[in-house]
Formats: sequence, structure tokens, C-alpha cells
Amino acid sequence: MEAKNNIQEEYKETGFSRGIKKLTNLDLLYSAILGIMGGIISSLIPFSLLIKVWYPLTGGTQLLSGHHVIWASIIYGLTKRKPTIVFTMLAKGLLEFMFGDLWGLVIIFVNFMEGALLALGFALMEKLGEGETKLGWGIAGGFGNFFQAPFFWIINQRWYLHWSLWVLSFMFAFISGIFIVGLLGRTVKNYLIKAGVPTTF
Repeated sequence: MEAKNNIQEEYKETGFSRGIKKLTNLDLLYSAILGIMGGIISSLIPFSLLIKVWYPLTGGTQLLSGHHVIWASIIYGLTKRKPTIVFTMLAKGLLEFMFGDLWGLVIIFVNFMEGALLALGFALMEKLGEGETKLGWGIAGGFGNFFQAPFFWIINQRWYLHWSLWVLSFMFAFISGIFIVGLLGRTVKNYLIKAGVPTTF
């Protein structure tokens, strides 16, 4: 009984806006902070170089692609508001554009697409009663990260590659979404709440 009470204390409710459905200033502040962090890290840290060292095959960089979207799952965990997912990804995309991303304005659309699909993934998991479980977060994360791979491969016109490499790339993107966006994002969110970061739900 005492152990159960300790667990409840670790996850005590810290929300400032319970019962309020519209976005608060704190929601937007969190979105801006996480979006800026994500934009800086995605623009300046070449994660693809790390994975090419030990997995140099085509599509292997997708194993780390979830680091682009984890910021959106963290914001969802702190706010439980799906529009903050999209706002965070738009802020991230805008910063990447300002840092001179090779894709120009397209990078803003890509971030919007990832955010919208992650929000849809969480909405589906909530309807299935898995909104707070590891399984639900994993599937939502995989769904949010999966479409990045086909989008870039299609606009890069990589039709010359064997179909098995396409399948491998998309599979890696989904796995990265499960582990980085979903499970790692959920873990970071839990640690932030334990540390006393105020939630807004």
C-alpha cells in the first residue's frame, strides 16, 4: 500500500489548466522551446554520420530518423493537446529553414506532415484505449516517423534502387519511430513530470 502511494506521489498532478480546452500560454511556450531545441539539433548534429560508421547500407540512416520527431511526442506528453504537436514541429521546421536547410521551404511542410501524422497516431491509440501505454506510444511514434522515408525517397527519385532497399528504409523509419519517438519520448516525458515540470492537462 505504501509503495502504491509513493508511485502516486511521483506522478502527482501538476497541471495548471485542468478543464480548459483551449491552448494556454504555457502550451505555446513549451512548443516554442522544444521546437527550437529540435531545430538546432536536427540542423547542426549530423546523426546520419554516426550510423553510417557501423551500418553503411542504403536506408540505414532511417534507424536514427526518429530524433527529428521526438520533440513532438514530448510536448504531447506534457500538454495532452494535439495542436501543440503541430506547433512544435512547425517551429522546428521554421528554424531548420532559417539555418539554411537544403530542402528550403519543403522542410517546413515535412515537419508539418510528421506532426500531423503523429497527432493522428495518438488520436487512434486513444480511441483504442492505448493512449498512455508503451504500446500506444510506440505505434503512434512509428506512424508519425514512417512517412518521412517514402516522402524523401520519392522526391529524390530513387526508383533505380531495388525494392528491398525501399522496404528496408521504410521499416527502419517505423522502428526508429517506435523506439525514439514513442518509447524514448514517453520516458523523457515521465522524467520531466517526475522532476516537477508543470503539465497543462
